[in-house]
Amino acid sequence: MALLLRVHVSPKLIRKIQLSTVPESVKQLQDELQAKLGLEGDFAIQYEDPDFGNALCNLMDINELPAGRAVLHLIWEENASASPPQTPSDHSAISSIDTASVSSASSFSPSSSTQTYMRSTSQWPNPFPIPIFSYDVELKLRKGNEVYEKAGANLSVTRNIKMEILDKLAQEMFAIKAYPDKNEITSVAQELVSKHPCLKEPGNGTGYDGWATSIKFKLGNYRSKLSEAGCSEVAVNRKRRGEEDDSGTNRFSLKKPKRGEVNFIPDAPENFNDESLENERCILEDEMKKRDKNMALITQKMDITFSLRRKEVVEMQPLVKEMQLRWPALFLKEQGNHSYSHSCPGVD
Repeated sequence: MALLLRVHVSPKLIRKIQLSTVPESVKQLQDELQAKLGLEGDFAIQYEDPDFGNALCNLMDINELPAGRAVLHLIWEENASASPPQTPSDHSAISSIDTASVSSASSFSPSSSTQTYMRSTSQWPNPFPIPIFSYDVELKLRKGNEVYEKAGANLSVTRNIKMEILDKLAQEMFAIKAYPDKNEITSVAQELVSKHPCLKEPGNGTGYDGWATSIKFKLGNYRSKLSEAGCSEVAVNRKRRGEEDDSGTNRFSLKKPKRGEVNFIPDAPENFNDESLENERCILEDEMKKRDKNMALITQKMDITFSLRRKEVVEMQPLVKEMQLRWPALFLKEQGNHSYSHSCPGVD
């Protein structure tokens, strides 16, 4: 049985290889990797275990590997002289970064600033390597792809499946680039639908416009979570009102916008944050797909998610097309009047 592998050689070097047969031992797998990837030096192997949410585990027995395909991480041992292969497009400076990143811990310990630099110098992969999702999601996607091939029927994407896919994609994208541009985000959505055609959106469009929009907003939310957790790389790029510069004066002296003003962003409802509001938005999105819509539920969810919607409009300035994909209920006649009175009370 063939084995498809995604091998993390270093933070900047990730390779995809296929073995015609499953190696008989971990040692044989190491030899295969050294031969196919041109590696030198001693390393241990960790794999992403689908039984534990893709957490890393040391590979001690070849039978522990997931069947069919697996994601491996090479852990270079101390005093090992690691030598990842160069590609024809590699610049000498970048190649030196690759080598240093997998050298011994005693000679080099990458700091957060070094890892940030390595991410900023990485070229966006083409095609983008779609990650392996949790075991249950992979099973549903595999079954969905089979049904799509036979009958052309799309998979009914539940909220849990969509959140799992978007979470994993955001993490993989941020590992390469903190602020990918529109074309790079689109390439991820395109590759996702190419790998899993059952996720293609119905209609005459590209089939992945909605995914591109969802990925864009998910990545923004992921950066916000990292900033709150203390990630300086994204925190430094956030324009916070009232922050002081080195001279001790505020860089921004704008008053807080009020309801009815262009840049008004209300606080989230009590006991809600961006993540829980995103879950409410997904419930709302699912309800809009039904033939018999529960208008009372739609109105309730639209009220709850008002602060999230305003935040996206003010901070991300999405296109109308993107808003239609992400907030379809906003374009209902009933919601049009309701949203106007919500934003501008007292205006007839």
